[in-house]
Amino acid sequence: MSEPTVLCLGETLWDILPHGEFLGGAPLNVAAHLTRLGVRAVLVSRVGADPRGRAALAEMRALGLDTARVQIDPWLPTGEARAALDASGSASYVFLQPAAWDRIEPDAATLQAAHAATAVVFGTLAQRTPGAATVVRRILDDAAWRVLDVNLRPPHAEREVVLASLARADFVKLNENELVVLADWLSVRHEPEALQAALADRYETSSLCITRGAAGAVLWHEGRWVEQPAHPTEVADTVGAGDSFLAMLLAELLAGSSAELAMRRAAQLAAFVASQRGAVPRYDPEQFRR
Repeated sequence: MSEPTVLCLGETLWDILPHGEFLGGAPLNVAAHLTRLGVRAVLVSRVGADPRGRAALAEMRALGLDTARVQIDPWLPTGEARAALDASGSASYVFLQPAAWDRIEPDAATLQAAHAATAVVFGTLAQRTPGAATVVRRILDDAAWRVLDVNLRPPHAEREVVLASLARADFVKLNENELVVLADWLSVRHEPEALQAALADRYETSSLCITRGAAGAVLWHEGRWVEQPAHPTEVADTVGAGDSFLAMLLAELLAGSSAELAMRRAAQLAAFVASQRGAVPRYDPEQFRR
């Protein structure tokens, strides 16, 4: 069998934090961590033909990312998210709009990359305009395994966009706050079991992962639940921790690891990332695989 390839689709932006500027965007972070973990990841995104766009491409290459499918927009600026951290290190964001990643184009090379990929990771933030949502759906049409990373960032958290994304997803990952929102939209209890049953019944979702911060995470996969406690850590900021969790979880599941082992390693990596500044700090992946 050929080595797995994961296509990560969506926003590239600079996180403007109180302690500096960091290249980010959930798809980019997931792709960077997958690459660090030895999985071939292809980022499909778009940056501006501006200084921040050039800096983004340079940093992507420094991270070892495949930038062949990163498009350059001649008019719109590179994405930007101004973040504020609360006392626990959690961030809230204000996004530049419009930005280059709103105009990703479904060109022939991108469609072929999606068709050839083992999995396509996509989110809801990159569908904040009707045109962008149409493009995401077009790229997903030929995907073999669709992984939805729910990423509700008000005011870009439209119910219909999220429900349409759920209808296309095989694997859904969300956090405990997003669980409450989705459960209300689907008129079920605020419990993982109730949400999983509703998703399976309405959308034939086969896998569901819910991260719960200090309470750890749960995974429904291959017909059973796996619960993983959080690893204690001193939080520097939570930016990118969920993305690293998803990257390790996918890397391990694609490699054939058990759900228990995949969740344990994902929790270890996420705890480390939360203890560091920035979304993709330096680390040796083998320290989480011993």
